[in-house]
Amino acid sequence: MKKYFLMATCATLLAACSGDAGTKQVADSTITAETAVVAAAESSTCYVRYQNQDSTYLDLHIKGDQASGTLNIIPREKDRNIGTITGLVKGDTILLDYTFQSEGISSVRQVAYLQKDGKLIEGFADVQEQNGKTNFKSLSDLKFDGSVVLEQSACK
Repeated sequence: MKKYFLMATCATLLAACSGDAGTKQVADSTITAETAVVAAAESSTCYVRYQNQDSTYLDLHIKGDQASGTLNIIPREKDRNIGTITGLVKGDTILLDYTFQSEGISSVRQVAYLQKDGKLIEGFADVQEQNGKTNFKSLSDLKFDGSVVLEQSACK
């Protein structure tokens, strides 16, 4: 039995050593290039907005065309909207579902941001409620007028 085990081990080692080193380098560089593309397609960035004692904090994670994270909108002397975001990145536009708690009630509404010069500009359009979620009536009507701009910031 030991004889067969020793022969199998030697055959395995011999096969491993006789492989073409040039092929291995190509495979390794391909894996490295693919890993670099995946790493470049992933990002985590935080954004803030302070205006008239109101605060907005966005912790945005992007992987490929998928976006997720947290969004906290804290208006002065009003109830906070604290929640999570999930959605898609299409070019320079991020379209998200914002699931949040306010006044003890869970709600979902669409939010949109335009990425420009390291900032996020919130988009606005008419909305409608469908199946318990507030959606934009038409994405083509989104206006990014610059009234709400989030600046890139260090993450907490």
